[in-house]
Amino acid sequence: MAESSWKPKRASAGTADSTKSTFNVELSIQSAEIKKALEEIVVEKDGFQLKDNKETTPPSLLILELDENPEETFSVIRDLVKAARGTEIFLTAAELDSAILLEAMRSGAKEFLAQPIQKQEVEDAFSRFQERATATVANDAPIKKDGKVLAFFGGKGGVGTTSMAVNTAAALMKLPSEPRVVLVDVNQHGGDLPLYLDIQPTHSFRDIAADPSRVDQAFLFRILTKCESGLQILASGYDDLSTGRLSPDCVESTLRMLQSNFDYVVLDCGHVLDLTTKKAMELASLILVTSTLMVPVVHRTKRILELLRGSGFPQSKLRLIMNRYLSGEKDVLVETEEILKQKAHWLVPNDYPSVSHSVNSGKPLIDTAPKTAVGKSYMDFAYSFDDQASKPQAKASTFGWLSPFKSKQTQPAT
Repeated sequence: MAESSWKPKRASAGTADSTKSTFNVELSIQSAEIKKALEEIVVEKDGFQLKDNKETTPPSLLILELDENPEETFSVIRDLVKAARGTEIFLTAAELDSAILLEAMRSGAKEFLAQPIQKQEVEDAFSRFQERATATVANDAPIKKDGKVLAFFGGKGGVGTTSMAVNTAAALMKLPSEPRVVLVDVNQHGGDLPLYLDIQPTHSFRDIAADPSRVDQAFLFRILTKCESGLQILASGYDDLSTGRLSPDCVESTLRMLQSNFDYVVLDCGHVLDLTTKKAMELASLILVTSTLMVPVVHRTKRILELLRGSGFPQSKLRLIMNRYLSGEKDVLVETEEILKQKAHWLVPNDYPSVSHSVNSGKPLIDTAPKTAVGKSYMDFAYSFDDQASKPQAKASTFGWLSPFKSKQTQPAT
């Protein structure tokens, strides 16, 4: 087929008509020649279509090319299989040996396509894929829902927004339901989230911002940093001295893709409300405004809440989190709620020694001080988001009012 006359057909939907399924295919291929050969086969094969680059939901089929470092590819495959449960993965490589084949299959790849690409071999693999997909639909496999996006935003700098995002994400990882959790640093003004987990990411949001059009499922998982706990991290890569900034469109497409792959997307949005941060919070299931009972912080938090309400954010999405709370401050809390016209949704106990030790050691509170009041508070908070997890009966008395999706105590104070 002449190159000048061939144009790939694309569609953003996963189905073509009411009588026959059409499967979206995403190609994560470095070789232009191999990619073009596969594109031609996809376009000509009935029931398949190339996935639109603007579509953020996982593809039905991902064809991945083996990297120079095979172990990195296998790691990506394992992560993708866990996250995008409705996606099958094919692997293609120039060299075919038994060790690579065995590890590829162990990682979760369903088919191996040798190079150079043979049309009949690919079509046969597609047919086997269709048979497996049809059987899955016949068994009424559950459809994976988009994850919840939790955006932490500081009422003022220094109130512990990053610490709260990190510890909430770490606590979510401890839930019995074993959710997939990704922690994202959207703070472009001094994002230091990796320090709280003692990691040094080799990739960040900068890799995406350099060319958002190249971002696909495989690329996204390659730039995430995985902690020992399984928590995935997307660092900001920006600070006050950095050149360039994240665009709202880049943040939107990235977060939507993460949302389709993870059960929880936890955002550290810093305390500066710019267009990019605003876009991130528009996508959030909940906006958790962090504050303390210090007068300057309350004054700033009041302005932030008024700004968010005036910008069209619905009251149902706003939650007030009071950090460093002491039990003897009940009267101050009531007065503050009246000033802010917002009930406090979550009170984080003040425990400077435990929090300081956690930050300095680069480990979450749930690991360094799980039996302290503040450590238990984060675990309680994590349980409140899980629709399926059953909280231990002994803690039930403190659970009800914490639930961000079920509690009635989330309306603004009158």
